[in-house]
Amino acid sequence: MQKRILRLEENLWRIRSDQGELDAAEQQELRDFFDEIRIPYGLEDGRPCVPGAVSWESLYEALDHFYTGRAEVYPF
Repeated sequence: MQKRILRLEENLWRIRSDQGELDAAEQQELRDFFDEIRIPYGLEDGRPCVPGAVSWESLYEALDHFYTGRAEVYPF
């Protein structure tokens, strides 16, 4: 199964695969998902990043739901 890594960098939560950056389609799916569940996010170089003020537990729970059956989510 694929892996997604959730990491806090410079006060922003970033989501990557264990191979590197996510492809454009997956990034768009994440933006749509964040809009739907109303998690604040911004874009850095076109990639969605969630403010560090959002707890990792809340974000992990949301991403675990988003990736169910597609990928395992790991806080780093």
